[in-house]
Amino acid sequence: MTHPLHDLRMPGPTLVLVDDSDGLALDALHGIEDVPGLKPQVVTLSSLDGPLKGWGSVLVVAADRARLRRMASAVPLLGQAKVIACWLTDAPTPWVLVPRPEWPPLVHLAAREAGDRGVLTVVRFASGARAQLVVMEMARQAAGPGDTTHGGLVVSYAGRPAAPGLDARSVLLPDVAGAGDAERDVPPDVVVARRGATGQQSVAEHHVIDRAPTVVTDPGPEPVDERVFNPIGFRKDWDHGVVELSRITNGPVTEDVIASARGFQGVRLPADTRTADLLALAISGVPLVTEGVLDVAPRLAAALDAQVDLDDALRREEHSLAVRRAAFDHHSTLAWRASLASRAGVRHVGLPPVSALLATKRPQMLDFALRQIARQRGADVELVLAAHGWEPDRDAVRRALGDRPHQVLTFGESTFFGDVLTAAARAASSEVLLKVDDDDWYSPDAVHDLLMARRFSGADVVGMPSEFVYLHANEHRDDLTVRRNHPSEIFARFVAGGTLLMDRGLLHSLGDFRRVRKFVDAQLLAGVEAAGGRIYRTHGLGYILRRTGAGHTWQRDDEEFRRPDIVAAEWQGFQPSAALEIDPLDRPDQDPTGGD
Repeated sequence: MTHPLHDLRMPGPTLVLVDDSDGLALDALHGIEDVPGLKPQVVTLSSLDGPLKGWGSVLVVAADRARLRRMASAVPLLGQAKVIACWLTDAPTPWVLVPRPEWPPLVHLAAREAGDRGVLTVVRFASGARAQLVVMEMARQAAGPGDTTHGGLVVSYAGRPAAPGLDARSVLLPDVAGAGDAERDVPPDVVVARRGATGQQSVAEHHVIDRAPTVVTDPGPEPVDERVFNPIGFRKDWDHGVVELSRITNGPVTEDVIASARGFQGVRLPADTRTADLLALAISGVPLVTEGVLDVAPRLAAALDAQVDLDDALRREEHSLAVRRAAFDHHSTLAWRASLASRAGVRHVGLPPVSALLATKRPQMLDFALRQIARQRGADVELVLAAHGWEPDRDAVRRALGDRPHQVLTFGESTFFGDVLTAAARAASSEVLLKVDDDDWYSPDAVHDLLMARRFSGADVVGMPSEFVYLHANEHRDDLTVRRNHPSEIFARFVAGGTLLMDRGLLHSLGDFRRVRKFVDAQLLAGVEAAGGRIYRTHGLGYILRRTGAGHTWQRDDEEFRRPDIVAAEWQGFQPSAALEIDPLDRPDQDPTGGD
């Protein structure tokens, strides 16, 4: 049988670096010593105890991007090499490495399938490049742009491998005591050690941080890398019914397994499923049927145990959302590091605070809009209210929002809509901005879910689709709720204008909101696309677009929302997703514009 690397030529000797806990990668290496054009020397991470130099080429082997990123954090100095390659044995899609400007000139770059086993990326330099740094950059770029820093928290791992998720600043130590070494310029804030390791008293106070690093021996289940395992690619439909996990894999859950699971109504997990596999499936949004006791956070266990009718596509997606959200909040690398930082008393940047920009010409919609902001949870939200052509009751705004920070700005009626939003953005105190509308419904988790999507997608702009639309009654029909067949959990060109989440710096680089009377959302998205930015559309269950026939800057015949080619379902009256958790006060009992 032909080896997947049979046509790979690399100057020898070739260092083949593999994590000895990665059984799939080790299995794929069988027979590599017989591949023509290679002179491999297989080295496992556990056998490393110092720098490795003198290689003609380096080949890093991992099952998928998550295992590559975990492995890269533990790679030592490798010296220089002219050829560096990465083989992901169980990953479905090749990815292209973008060279860094400080590297030597490239003479060849390839990204392709590796026969019938995974994907291969190969980079050849005109002169030797520092192999460790190239491997680290491969691991960083494999998850796409936007991989954020780790919030200033420096973590050391004593007598155990680094945690999932790329951590370029991680320090691997043979024992806990080494964390307090006075010769170490950058001491760790936290030392994660095996149970039974020497306690805090054995770690000396370090002169740089004026304290001893905090030792943690009970960090909980290993987190899952949300930059690799996430809902991107979630399917609202399915080709097959519920499948047993053993039917789609007899090994660990990898990216390939997730891709296979997308076509099923759900996956049934046996009672002895490994926690790591359960978490990878859960955070990816794969609908799950579980049995037995789960070693996961109580909120995730409750979401998994909930009775769900998987035959109902909407209930199935609601279940997927509840599970993936709980997995992200408690078992992602972001949550892992936030927990470690809290225990050490160290500042950590997790989900950043958000300033919601609300520009409105309609006093009658203010109470409704304030309730949408006041009920947000899982995120720190400031409201910047921009009253366009009227003066709001500031005491009423304060009472409605409680302790939530807010600002109130007023503008003349003739001011351009784009200028109103720009002024609101400049007044905002947060670096992340969210444009909201005054008459649309938002779930209590809407801002949290947009931030979650921003984290796992790395996109420049994140938003929800206007998948659910509520149409007020007219002379031809009663009230209707329409669900349109907008794809979600994908990179796209358009998202709903009332859900645009972006960084302040991006907005400023685009020249802020355009000085226009209407179409401000479309103009912004067009600017992002023209600048080469990436737009991600997350789920549509947390938002309902309201159409009343009047009072909108976006003029469109309401019946356009009911075209047969775009309607997935239609209900009489107001029928929101359960994810909205509608307050009885916010049910649309009358036309909010005050019309007949």
